[in-house]
Amino acid sequence: MNMTNDFIVTTPFQYLIECTCPRPEHTFILNLQVGDRITITEERKYVDSLGWMLLVHINEYNFFMFIDEIEEFITEKKISSIIDMELRMNYLTYKVNESLDSLNKDLFDMYAKELNDWKQIQESISVLK
Repeated sequence: MNMTNDFIVTTPFQYLIECTCPRPEHTFILNLQVGDRITITEERKYVDSLGWMLLVHINEYNFFMFIDEIEEFITEKKISSIIDMELRMNYLTYKVNESLDSLNKDLFDMYAKELNDWKQIQESISVLK
């Protein structure tokens, strides 16, 4: 069974790709943009004294990334799983409707802006497919 997990970049950031070998020329910076898809595969390896790494595909690059880094990106909201993005958009739609029903303009503006931001990310993903 080949399982992959797709994540979407929600905040632009730079990622330093470091090879675990002693040759520094394998190290470079990857600029990640909103809407970039990160596919995490089941392929993994353990590097002594550094920990577990998973094979990821980002744009045209394939490389191993530390599990701790992936968890950090999720916690810092730099990336989001597609299902989490859809759940957030459903929640925000509900909150927009709720704020309309209660005539609360401040809450409406706040939720509508965040929902619009997520919709823009979703549209950028559709364009990339």
